[in-house]
Amino acid sequence: MKYLPVLTLSASVLFASTTLAQAPTAAPLPPLDLQAFGMNGERFMQDQIKGKVAIVFFWATSCAVCRDSLPELRANLAGWRNKPFALVTVNVDRNVNDWLSYERILGQTQTPPEGLIMVRQDDAKPVPPKLPLTLLVDAKGKVVARYEGRLAPEAWDGVADLMP
Repeated sequence: MKYLPVLTLSASVLFASTTLAQAPTAAPLPPLDLQAFGMNGERFMQDQIKGKVAIVFFWATSCAVCRDSLPELRANLAGWRNKPFALVTVNVDRNVNDWLSYERILGQTQTPPEGLIMVRQDDAKPVPPKLPLTLLVDAKGKVVARYEGRLAPEAWDGVADLMP
């Protein structure tokens, strides 16, 4: 069986529900609308991932499953480095200092891989009800799959399927 995205009445991709289904009959997901900023306060521009297949991973420092998924995401980014692929990690902590402290500590032992886009969601945007949340985005900026919880192997299959 395969997890497929299904929209609830809300049009927001953050609040779409994920259900277990066998056939690809799910309603289309809305395009990516990410309003976020980087560690230095620079605005995230969706042009940064234009023309690339992307994994957009929503996480919080208080989420153990989220933190456990970050090394896998970084390792896979390195494996796709010669392809049109982008990895965007979107922190949703309510306190920006929690995120900055975490990244500062991590930076003492690890250098962020080339191509990693680390951002924090604007406070005005709603936090996904279940973390981690992984979105698979095609090269046109359309969200084609949504996965809640542990990082789904199907997300990486989706990346491979969308590559030119």
